[in-house]
Amino acid sequence: MSIRVIMTATIRPEDFEAFEKAYIEVTSKVRGTPGHLRDELVQDTSDPTKYALIAEWESEELFRTWADDPEHMRQSAAMFPYWADSFRRSIHEVRATLESYRTPGDLPAAG
Repeated sequence: MSIRVIMTATIRPEDFEAFEKAYIEVTSKVRGTPGHLRDELVQDTSDPTKYALIAEWESEELFRTWADDPEHMRQSAAMFPYWADSFRRSIHEVRATLESYRTPGDLPAAG
């Protein structure tokens, strides 16, 4: 099963725009990395200083291969100044997935 890597950080309000720009810069470099499926950046609605980066990978092994590569540090460097004091990372194995469809027309074609 795939994994989700969840990274959380507290970002100062004056850095929101620069941090989000750095996130886009970094994720554009990660695109195409073997095993990397997608990234999302989310912001807490009750405390906007709290951000989470959610990365989907095919496996923990492929993620760790990338994370342990010195190139990873170079690729991710643009975000470091914004979260150095509050960064946390955890790795979660996907145990179940539920697709939610609003109407029968949203269902995938049978086949």
